[in-house]
Amino acid sequence: MRKFVVIFLATVLSAAMAMAEDPAAIAKLIEDINAAVRTNKQRMLTIITINTDVATTTLEQEKARTGLSFGDVYVAHSLSLATKKKFSTIVALKKSGQSWAQIAKSHKVSLKGSSELIKEMQKQ
Repeated sequence: MRKFVVIFLATVLSAAMAMAEDPAAIAKLIEDINAAVRTNKQRMLTIITINTDVATTTLEQEKARTGLSFGDVYVAHSLSLATKKKFSTIVALKKSGQSWAQIAKSHKVSLKGSSELIKEMQKQ
């Protein structure tokens, strides 16, 4: 599991440096994360924590405070890491009406490749 999580993080961060992707791919990523959370919330929160370096309690508080899903919180943190912007700045852009794809594109980052890794996590 540890090896997979490290591969997952490396793939997300390297993909985050690629060009922006389409809204459907980001929506699929969020959907896959939310499905995995419904299947095994604690495991997924642990994986998100390892990949974002954000405590589980903080992730839960951010979800409650922002009204975002765990998938959205993960995307916001991933964009935050890739852009070196604060989580709150990324969420504010989303709340202002920008889509995740618009935020990613405007910062020249992507989350491409993450959906397949989420599917792989669900199998284990």
